[in-house]
Amino acid sequence: MSIVLYRCPTRTNVLCPCGAVERRLRKLGLEHRTERVPYRRSARPEVEELTRQRRVPVLVDGAEVISDSRRILQYLDYAHRRAEPGRSAENRTRSRGL
Repeated sequence: MSIVLYRCPTRTNVLCPCGAVERRLRKLGLEHRTERVPYRRSARPEVEELTRQRRVPVLVDGAEVISDSRRILQYLDYAHRRAEPGRSAENRTRSRGL
């Protein structure tokens, strides 16, 4: 499974919502590819093709395409979080309604 994060070209991961997603991917130990897109929204055709909008971050995880940093973080927490003792990843996802 390949994960691709489309994000702004900012080098800092502190204030940018894209940085929050990048930090979570690293914290979860998920291998991913980062595609930095231009600042100008009009220069983001690949993002628009995926989401019909030009805002980042956008996460592509297999067939899943998710935009909005909060939704991405929630998805990562429930779809890729390390298994807790006694609970499978499938059961956690099902219990959260995802």
